[in-house]
Order: sequence, then C-alpha cells, then structure tokens
Amino acid sequence: MMRTLWTGQTSRHGSQTGTVPETLEAARAGVHLAATLVQWFISGAVTRTS
Repeated sequence: MMRTLWTGQTSRHGSQTGTVPETLEAARAGVHLAATLVQWFISGAVTRTS
C-alpha cells in the first residue's frame, strides 16, 4: 500500500521529473490509502521491522 501511494501520487511528493496526470478518482484513492496507513501505524497494527 505504501509503495502504491508513493509511486501513484508523484506530484504530491516533490518529484523533479514529469508526472502522469492524476484523476480525481486517483486522488481520492490516495487519500483513503493514506488514512488507512496512518490509522494502522497509530494503532500499532503495523510497525517497522528492525
């Protein structure tokens, strides 16, 4: 999910190269992915591996 968010929302991450045009649907999906990931990390359901 993190990789999908990072590579699918390039214009939101300061990319120096050209990006593909992003649709409203892609932006909405990105918001849902990000919100889910944040909730998982805050709740402790997902943690970094050491």
